Amino acid sequence: MNKWKRSLVVVSGLALLLMSAPQEGYAITDAEIDKRLDMIKKQEAEAAKKQQEADKLKKDLASKKVQETNNMQELWKQIEEQGNKLNAIQKQIDATTATLKQTGQELQEAEQRVETRDQLLKSRVRLMYTNGFVSYLDVLLESTSFSDFLDRYHALKSIVGQDKEILEANKRDREAVAQKKVQVEAQLAQVQALYAQNELAKKELMAKEKDKEVLIASLAKQEQAIEEVSEEQEEFLKKLAAEKSKLWAEKNKNKKTAVYTGGQLKWPLPGRTTISSGFIHRINPVTKKSENHKGIDIPAPAGTEIHAAAPGTVIIAQWVNGYGNTVVIDHGGGLETWYGHARSLAVEEGDQVKAGDVISYVGSTGQSTGNHLHFEVRKNGEPTDPIPYVK
Repeated sequence: MNKWKRSLVVVSGLALLLMSAPQEGYAITDAEIDKRLDMIKKQEAEAAKKQQEADKLKKDLASKKVQETNNMQELWKQIEEQGNKLNAIQKQIDATTATLKQTGQELQEAEQRVETRDQLLKSRVRLMYTNGFVSYLDVLLESTSFSDFLDRYHALKSIVGQDKEILEANKRDREAVAQKKVQVEAQLAQVQALYAQNELAKKELMAKEKDKEVLIASLAKQEQAIEEVSEEQEEFLKKLAAEKSKLWAEKNKNKKTAVYTGGQLKWPLPGRTTISSGFIHRINPVTKKSENHKGIDIPAPAGTEIHAAAPGTVIIAQWVNGYGNTVVIDHGGGLETWYGHARSLAVEEGDQVKAGDVISYVGSTGQSTGNHLHFEVRKNGEPTDPIPYVK
C-alpha cells in the first residue's frame, strides 16, 4: 500500500510547487495562468488515475475479504462438526473401556472358577493318594452282586464324566474370556486411534482458522491504508480546487462573467424532487461504513440533464474519487457546488456557466448503487446542508 501513498506524496509535492503564489507586486499573465491551470489539470488527471487504480484494488480486497470471511465461517462449521465427532468417539472410548473393565472382571471370575475346579481335582487326587491307589477295575471286581456291579459302574462313570466336564469347562472358560478380552482391547485401540486422527484433523482446522484470521486482518489493514490515501487525496483535491479558483478569478477579473451574488440556488434536477439520502450521518451503501453524507442524493433516470444551480466558473470537470464523473462550480465568495456520479459531462474546466445551464447527465459512476445525482454545497471548502440554499 505504500506505493499509493508515495504516488500521492509525489503528486502533491509537484502540485504544491505549481501552486506557489507569484511574488508580491508581480502581475501574473493569462499565459502563465493557463500554464499553471494546465499543469494542475495534468496532476489532477494523474491523481485520478492513481485513485481509480486504488479503487479497483480496494474493490478486489473487499471481495477477497468477503470470500475469506465466508471461508472462515465454513471453517468454524467444520471445527464444530469435528468437535462433535470427537465427543461421539469419546463416548465410544468410555463405553469400550467400561466393557473392557467388565471383561476383566469376567476373566477374573473365570480364573476363580478354574481355581475352584482345580482344587476339586487336587482334593480327589490327594484322597486317592491317602487311601492308596485303587483302580477303577478293582472297584468293579469287588462287587458283591451284579446289581452292586452296575451301581459301582454307574458311579465310576459319573466320576469320570465329572472330571472330564471339569477339564473341558476350564478350557472353555479360559478361551472364551481370553478371546473376549483380546477383542475388546483391539476395539479400544481402534477407537483410540480414530480419536487421535480426528483430534489431529481438528488441530489442522484450527491452524487454518488462525491463518485466515491473519489474512483477513491483513486485508483489512490494506483497506484502511487505501482509505487513508483516499482521505489524503480528497484534502489534496480541495487544495487544488482552491488554487484553481484563485487562478480563474485572477484570469476573469477583467471579464464580465456571471457571478453568484446571493439568494436561492436553482434546483439542479428540475422536476425531480425526491431525496433518497439527505445531509445526514449514515451507513455508506457501498462501503458499509459509518460516515457523514456530505450532500443530498436525488434519484433520476440515466441521462437526465443536470443543471448548474448558480452562475460561476467550472473548476473541476473530471473523475473524482468516490464521486465518479464530477463537475464543481466556483460561484465566488467561497461558495462551490458539486455534482457527482454523472454518466457524462457537458462542460470543461474554465467554462463560464449561468444558472440553469446543462453541465452533465445523471449516471451511477464512482461509489454509487444506482442512477442519481449527488449534489453538494461547500462554503470555504467545507460541505454544508444544501437544502437551505435551494428552498
